[in-house]
Amino acid sequence: MNQTVLSRILFLLFTGYSALSAELLKPTIGGEEKEILKIADKRRMYTIMREDPLIYQVNGPARIELITRYPSPEKSKKSQPFSYQLVVDGEEPIKINHRYKLQKSIRSVQHPSHYYTYSGNYFINIKDGDHTLTMSANADQKYPVLLRVIKKGFKTSPNNMHELQPMVFQANRTVVVSGKNISYYELIHGRPLQLNIDGPKTLRILSRLLFDSEMGAEESFRIRVKSGRKVLGTYHMSTERSSDSTVKDQPDKVPGKWRTCEVIISAGEQVVSVELVEKERSVLTRFQEYK
Repeated sequence: MNQTVLSRILFLLFTGYSALSAELLKPTIGGEEKEILKIADKRRMYTIMREDPLIYQVNGPARIELITRYPSPEKSKKSQPFSYQLVVDGEEPIKINHRYKLQKSIRSVQHPSHYYTYSGNYFINIKDGDHTLTMSANADQKYPVLLRVIKKGFKTSPNNMHELQPMVFQANRTVVVSGKNISYYELIHGRPLQLNIDGPKTLRILSRLLFDSEMGAEESFRIRVKSGRKVLGTYHMSTERSSDSTVKDQPDKVPGKWRTCEVIISAGEQVVSVELVEKERSVLTRFQEYK
């Protein structure tokens, strides 16, 4: 996926904003087939996604959450792989891959004997204006993918945020911004940072990609957030070199402009892991929580 796509789609949460007001979107083209799932005593309507494209018209700015599940006519303890493609405004396709086990408590109104996976959640953010989202399931899959598209607006972040420190971390870095020292925790592939959070809370992750001399003017990275083995979301962000900040004791590195994402943490005390998907990259992170 090229940088133009990342720049136009804005795979990052808008700086200083958090999600508000959810709306279930319906496709403007396709999507006649529906499946109603019973989840925690509630009925959730999903659109059946096959090889033929589903087209959604969306007005931004907004955060879009794609919630998908995969069906199985037979009970199995194995994880079920499935994937689909997303195209935003006619740009290069983005392939989204998931792999989840079947969730025993879910049943379908139309197919009560079938089983369905835990949800795969994928987040994108769109800027101001009208946009077209086109999605289709891969043709080589045995079954269609169930899809819900949720649109959320934004509100200004609250003032009752609390800084969090990872339970274990390898390196603490200081970023100097306009003469002010700000502490970050270094995140690298294969060494996730873990946070002890007593939900329900919203976790806010602030991140800066570290640029070296061989990297381009604009680069992207992905952060995956888990609670135990459950993936809460994968967040795609694009950034560029910051012109007004430096990293102490690392003169060969330039911090990127800071990006944020926000993750809803369910009730109860839990350990949340934050992972960097890309290898051979380093991201500086800060963590905040609020109710």
